[in-house]
Amino acid sequence: MKKNKLRGFITSLKTILLLLISSFIYGQGAIPFTINNTSTFNDNELYVAIVGIDNNSGNHVWVNAKTSQVLPMDATYNTVTGPTINGNKGPGLNSKYANCFTKLSDIPNKTFTLPLISGCRVFIARGQQLYFYFFGANGAPSGYTSPNPLNASDPNQGILYEIIELTNNQYGFFGNPSRVDSYKYPMGLELFGTNGYQKRVGELKKHEDIVAAFKANVPTEFQGCVNNTTGEITAPSKTPAFADGTNGTTAGAQAFYLKSYINQIWEKYKNEDLIFYAGNAGVFKGRIIGEQLEVVGQSGGFTGRTGRVQSRPSTQEALEGKGVLDRRLVDGDLDLVIQAQLTAAINRHVINVTTTNPGQQNWYDASKFYQANPTNHYSKFWHLPGISVDNLSYGFAYDDVADQSPSLHTSQPTKVVATFGGYASSTPSIPATTDVVTAYNDCNYGGFSGGLTIGDYNLARLKVLGLQEDAISSLRVAKGFQAILFQDDNFSGASTNISADISCFDAIWNDKVSSIRILANGATNLGNTTYYLQSRNSELNMEVTGLSKADNANIAQGTPTTADNQKFIFTHLGNGLYKIIAKNSGLSLDVKAFDKANGANIEQYTYAGSSNQQFVLVSTGDGYYKIVAKHSGKLVEVAAFSTVNNANIQQWENVDQLSGQWKLVPATTTVSTLIQAEDYSSMSGIQTETTTDTGAGLNVAYTDTGDWMAYKNINFATSGFYLIEYRVASAVNGAKISSDLNAGSIVLGSLDIPNTGAWQNWQTISHTVSVNAGTYNFGLFIKNSGVNINWIKITKTDSTAKLSVDSEIKIQNLQDDTTLIIYPNPVENTLLFSKDITGITVNIVDSQGNLVTQQKISSNSLDVSQLKGGIYFIVLEKEGVKTVKRFIKK
Repeated sequence: MKKNKLRGFITSLKTILLLLISSFIYGQGAIPFTINNTSTFNDNELYVAIVGIDNNSGNHVWVNAKTSQVLPMDATYNTVTGPTINGNKGPGLNSKYANCFTKLSDIPNKTFTLPLISGCRVFIARGQQLYFYFFGANGAPSGYTSPNPLNASDPNQGILYEIIELTNNQYGFFGNPSRVDSYKYPMGLELFGTNGYQKRVGELKKHEDIVAAFKANVPTEFQGCVNNTTGEITAPSKTPAFADGTNGTTAGAQAFYLKSYINQIWEKYKNEDLIFYAGNAGVFKGRIIGEQLEVVGQSGGFTGRTGRVQSRPSTQEALEGKGVLDRRLVDGDLDLVIQAQLTAAINRHVINVTTTNPGQQNWYDASKFYQANPTNHYSKFWHLPGISVDNLSYGFAYDDVADQSPSLHTSQPTKVVATFGGYASSTPSIPATTDVVTAYNDCNYGGFSGGLTIGDYNLARLKVLGLQEDAISSLRVAKGFQAILFQDDNFSGASTNISADISCFDAIWNDKVSSIRILANGATNLGNTTYYLQSRNSELNMEVTGLSKADNANIAQGTPTTADNQKFIFTHLGNGLYKIIAKNSGLSLDVKAFDKANGANIEQYTYAGSSNQQFVLVSTGDGYYKIVAKHSGKLVEVAAFSTVNNANIQQWENVDQLSGQWKLVPATTTVSTLIQAEDYSSMSGIQTETTTDTGAGLNVAYTDTGDWMAYKNINFATSGFYLIEYRVASAVNGAKISSDLNAGSIVLGSLDIPNTGAWQNWQTISHTVSVNAGTYNFGLFIKNSGVNINWIKITKTDSTAKLSVDSEIKIQNLQDDTTLIIYPNPVENTLLFSKDITGITVNIVDSQGNLVTQQKISSNSLDVSQLKGGIYFIVLEKEGVKTVKRFIKK
């Protein structure tokens, strides 16, 4: 069955639970669980058992379906005599098994009370009970034995049953039917909750129709999944044909079904970058090194972290997400995330093995799933139109990657209904919803509505919300968000970008929408910077109450200070979406309990990348910003328009309230090192003279080409970006200097010296460089003579100085609006420009967006000899227009 392990990023059940740790406990407890019977069998032919783990004690328990009593999983309940198959008398060696099943006909109103319980399974067996053995509630061994279809001596051989997997705890209900191991009979599951929540998942066809459809839709390799006698359809990894010879099995004809594809992946990406989009987990990039896949997060919650797969998986490991695809290596949680993504991508055959250097691949585009062989045709079948509600199913262990699973969750459930027999004759009802973007069937925001959060909605996903093809006529868009509408499915065809409410579409778009992409739409220029957040209404600063470093500590406002509990570190996640971390604690601003209601409290909590911990920054146009919660579209504001200390910070709908507008005041901390030029520890060809510059003293003078100075033990306290300023004077044209660390082993860059008009007319020039923390010998080299130097100042900048670049942007500020050309490209030493841009200062940025250096264009050329080999961008700005050009340094 589906594994209860952290596997994806907001993908698996346990991952969702992890992310929900950021909320307070709901007033959530036991709920009614009803079992409907739409099958051809009578209620007295169906047997029900509920087993799991008690949330309070951690003990294994079972629920008496007839009385709803929660009982310990004690060995004394092993009183039912079961069959002895091939001499197997069970763990107790007496063929006695647990008396834990109840006929559906004996359950009052076919409803029992589901307690707070984890790792729970509701078993529904047909014709007779299953034979479990209870070891005990705790200790070793504990728990129970469940059916094992691969064991020929299992007492449950031949008994057909279905299960619902679920957890019901303080964070709500999480559950799903599953086809990970097998299908035996159609099942449905429907969940109800407060605020009108209702959703159902499961099969839409009769049993015999599903079996016939499977045979008609899968190739020969998968026909052996069907048991023609019982009608059971078994996952391929559980069938003899796909057995690989391990664990006492005999290798079957399909033991290596996926091997050729996996080998192609492993061989291709030894020499090319594997770059893939993994939904909320972000974008990853890496290669096969030896036999190990290593990828590094490029964006999202895992930026800069490395995830690994130890070696190429076997067919069985890929089909089941086990072995090397279920192994913590170095960065344990991320390793499992990457292994889950790879498992899903292999089963769905979405990893490109044909295109040379394919660039970034989208492993979340459902339209590309299962389009080439070898692929998991068993899983593909459960996602075919008309088989399951909204085409959602658990076809393999990590089918929840890209939201393809039938997982149900609400934080405040009111009841659950499981349906043995599925929904062959019914049409699931879908409630109307609203969200940060809401689509309406009628003009003027009338008719059925479906609420959309940030993400991609192809037609299948829109239908999950009740929005049908070519049926949308009006749209509400909250401030801080935008909707890209497409006329065709899967984000194709004509498109339009909407960032404000539209009461009625024109003839081009009315009833013409088939897919939608929702994005944040905020300020993107706030950088990765530390700010004080000052309320426009009160002029007080947002702060963590009492300098607390604890989860759930409250956020309020207070008199401005320079304390770290009033400093917040902004990290830009893209499209104006930010995470906001309290500097004193390292914890994230967090809307309590994922609440979307007005008045929900703002607190701090460990950052987990969840939507209630990410915010869109929307400029008011006059120096202030609205901080919009991603999950709710509501503003972070001071409660009740208060202007007093300790007033609470909450979320509220956007009505342009001044209490929900904030000034971002940079909390810049600078530490500078001032080096007097004459204080060198060693030099060559250097002389000094008395300076007339401010501060008096001496300056370095009479420099010639090839002269140099070195300064020992210059400390760079932390890794990051440093502004290096040089106080210079010159009476000639063409002078140039360069600086480096440790005798040239680290080159910081070159600077052109302006002609200041006289040898004592002083001017400060500078560039920004990236340096790893450490103590170095700082060197200054005269590349072309004619410069006096008074001092050098090195200052740590609080900003990471990352730039967003686009290699496709064309120059717009030169004569004739022509494209600027740089050559030669690739380049070894000097870049030349097709247009005269002498005197313009340019930024050189590496392929990760890091600012490497700043230089002024001299003689319409640029010295890049000091750069390491790789891909770089030149970013120049003239008359307010930015131009970006890409080049390769040999």
